[in-house]
Amino acid sequence: MSIQIPCPKCGRELKLPDRSLLGRKGKCPKCSHTFVLEEPPVVALELANPDPVVAVPQASTTPLPFISPKPDVVIAKSPAVSSPDPVDHNPAVLPEFAALDQLVKPKGTAARLKELHQKSVKRRNIGLAIGGGILLAVGAIALFAPQFAAKNLGARPAETRNESQSPASDASEGVAMSEYARLGAPTKGTPIELQYIPFGTQIVLNLHPAELWQAESLGQELLYCIPPIAKLIETTLNDLFQRKPEEVEELLICLIPGMRGSWPDIAAVVHLVEDQKRSQLIEQLGERIDTYAQPVYIKGERAYMIIDPRTLVVGPRSQAQEMVQAITERNPVEQLDPLLPLTDRSRHITVLFTPLTLSLQETWFPENVRPFVKNGLEWLGEQTEAVSWSIHLTEPLFYSEILLGVKRPVAKNAAKKLEQEFTDKLAELAGKLVPQFQQMNPQEQGKRMIIGRVPAMAEVFALATVSQVGPQHVQLVTALPDRAAPNLAVGTFLAWDESTRTDFSKERVKPVVVPTSTLPESIADRLKMKIDVDFRRTPLNEAFSFIGGEIRTPIEIDGDSLKLGGFTKNIAQVFKLDGARAQDVALKIFEDSKGVNQTPDKTLILVVDETKKQILVTTLATASEKGWTPYDLTK
Repeated sequence: MSIQIPCPKCGRELKLPDRSLLGRKGKCPKCSHTFVLEEPPVVALELANPDPVVAVPQASTTPLPFISPKPDVVIAKSPAVSSPDPVDHNPAVLPEFAALDQLVKPKGTAARLKELHQKSVKRRNIGLAIGGGILLAVGAIALFAPQFAAKNLGARPAETRNESQSPASDASEGVAMSEYARLGAPTKGTPIELQYIPFGTQIVLNLHPAELWQAESLGQELLYCIPPIAKLIETTLNDLFQRKPEEVEELLICLIPGMRGSWPDIAAVVHLVEDQKRSQLIEQLGERIDTYAQPVYIKGERAYMIIDPRTLVVGPRSQAQEMVQAITERNPVEQLDPLLPLTDRSRHITVLFTPLTLSLQETWFPENVRPFVKNGLEWLGEQTEAVSWSIHLTEPLFYSEILLGVKRPVAKNAAKKLEQEFTDKLAELAGKLVPQFQQMNPQEQGKRMIIGRVPAMAEVFALATVSQVGPQHVQLVTALPDRAAPNLAVGTFLAWDESTRTDFSKERVKPVVVPTSTLPESIADRLKMKIDVDFRRTPLNEAFSFIGGEIRTPIEIDGDSLKLGGFTKNIAQVFKLDGARAQDVALKIFEDSKGVNQTPDKTLILVVDETKKQILVTTLATASEKGWTPYDLTK
């Protein structure tokens, strides 16, 4: 397998036929710089399998947002490859998070997930698992804006929620929504309930491990991008219930804070995939106590209940009575209660928390994580009393919903003011990120490229976010292609990780504002924009997603028409063009992509919709049938 070594001086890549030359000195053919050939931590993988390979792309003069339809950052794999063991066999390059080294210790190569410390820190790890989920939530909300600062739909009460109504149908007038947002919420589940949970909950995490850990799924792909958090959740499940993620259909974990500076108590409800024998469960859960209305099993400082063959509950031994009472009498959670009825428990991941709790319990996080959490909470603002953040992964949709509970007592127009505050912050985000990210200096080429794309990710995320207000909350809905989830996760975490090694007190470079008003109005003019491409066995759909990202215009693929014409979305593109018009790149793709029977009506074309600001890739036969006019790429 060949590898590419970047020159540390000019960045020019040297292609080595194999690893036998590593450790020797090499000379850059461009600048003549002599240096030791060392394997970079992130390389472009070239597999022998002829199926399309998603390789780490080469640097572009314009950062690519996260709208490419395949993971262009972390995972490089062939669709033909299937393995139940991603650690040992999946050809992936997992990101390393040096700033989390104090939480985990290495095991083997960089491609392996890291282990947690042993039983002496088990209770700490449970808190960190939840804290990690909150960290991801805060990171996705803030996207690092406060870390480097100078110093929606469907917003409706639960009782009026219409399950048949698309979120796009009740959007406020004048809000520009993306095509993906118009698809509506991908789930129609019931709200999260805190049944069986004792009093005092302030942090809630609800997720579906079996779906997220399913082999070759979008969830597993996302988890590859955040291995420390994935491992922490696995350890938590094993510690609480002796179960693997694949065995758990749904997991609800609640943190019950104690005195400031102390670790929280844990309460959890697990719904298993399959029925379990009660006798086996009893053996695992400890001594039976019959002094309550429901049998309770005591194991150390924990109390367990068996609700049914698939449902188990655990909580603090000292609150066993409250757990039993909560079977029929739910304990109130004052700050979270306004948001809970608006949640959807069928979403893959949902986190609810109160910013005040996290600000008071900073010891839950390692010292190098605390500034990030602190600044993220400050970015939420004083008027945000509670936060709910949920995501759901489907093809082709990454769906994110953020609910911001307004601080009570709710003043007149408070929710509207909070909405305006957040939309303004999102609009300014990309421009603020650029000068701060320019101060970072990642040593690895792969990390440098990924981190450099975060401002573009932030801009696309902001443009795709639709907001609306309810009586006591603000709802922010962001719907993007499914590639956004892994790209956002790895970009956010790598950028934070690099920030822990960056001295931001040094004189900053002159800010570079991301242009927002220079985009041509017409699609025709956008297609004439000059772009650089370097496709190396890049699937056709990825190539067009890249072009769409460069000209900031959605390009859809008419999959059915392509199949009828003898095409596939995976036709590999292998060419490089510098300073070419976007339409010339598209024309090159069409010329290199041939169908089974190359008749005149089975050729690829572009159809441009100036009204909707969209571009469609289809066939001449389909265009003729539907009366569409092919766009002339030669003019």
